[in-house]
Amino acid sequence: MLATRQPDEILNEITENIKDKFGLKVFDAEINHFGYANLKWRIRTDSGVFFVKQYNSVRYSDELLQSVEVALELQDRLNKAGIPCPKILNKQGTYIHRTQSGERYMITEFCDGQMVNPGEINIHQMHNLGQITGRLHHWLNTNAPQSLPLHWKPDTKEGMLRNWSQNWLDAQFAGSNKYIAALEQQRKIADEINLEIFDLCEEGWVHWDLFVDNILFHTDKVTAILDFDRMNYIYPEFDISRAILSGAILDGSFNIESARAFINGYRQSIPITRPKLIRSIKLTWWKEASWINVKSEDHRTLKRFVDELIWVSNNWTMLEEVCNDLLV
Repeated sequence: MLATRQPDEILNEITENIKDKFGLKVFDAEINHFGYANLKWRIRTDSGVFFVKQYNSVRYSDELLQSVEVALELQDRLNKAGIPCPKILNKQGTYIHRTQSGERYMITEFCDGQMVNPGEINIHQMHNLGQITGRLHHWLNTNAPQSLPLHWKPDTKEGMLRNWSQNWLDAQFAGSNKYIAALEQQRKIADEINLEIFDLCEEGWVHWDLFVDNILFHTDKVTAILDFDRMNYIYPEFDISRAILSGAILDGSFNIESARAFINGYRQSIPITRPKLIRSIKLTWWKEASWINVKSEDHRTLKRFVDELIWVSNNWTMLEEVCNDLLV
């Protein structure tokens, strides 16, 4: 399973395996260029349209895929519980399949819907996204294993500042005023932040990649939450702020009505207090701090995340006021 194999060669091997395992004859395939490293296709078969993802051998070790298998099993159960997410094809309880040469892949039903640009999710879509996120968290809290070791913990201030120092050097070398200014602001916050606030984070299962690229919409609702590969036992608060920042920030402005719609939808299943909402935003900012690196300008998604983090930095001292407005 070499990383240098051509996509068509990998696809042909996977389609043969799909025919052997599931009896699906593949007529044609259209490559999907979203995501990083993994190959993805929309395939048309004699039994309908499906989505296939190949797991890159460099990015995903067999050990890492063990946690992905757990996440996909939970996704399957979420689908059966009525959460809008793709139905996964499994073979005798296995969700990640292997070809004869060792290529690893998963296959799901293809979901209808359109992607929406960051910051352009309308109020109705955001409200429904909040509803679904709340239902997802509530189901996981009720039905998935609990009190597990945390998959991730916030970096120490020392660790964060080591990354900051390298990012600062990179920004200075590139002469990037945007990143120099962003890192100056980030350093001021990092010097003052009390990391004990994260000790209060509620533990539980989290999608951990809940942003616009992983959500499909119709005009007034969500049709599917996608890409559960990273789902793990950490802090559900990540999903709250990551979705809000992704959906409500456009050109440096924060859409209060859109964010409030998400929160009102979420609160139908799970309460959100002002301290929890503030902590959620700060948690995502801290976790993603290392992405404020000039090299992120070369990546569409990371560049967008940086713009969101810069908004948080610029409004750090006003988060309490912002959150008061959101919880009206």
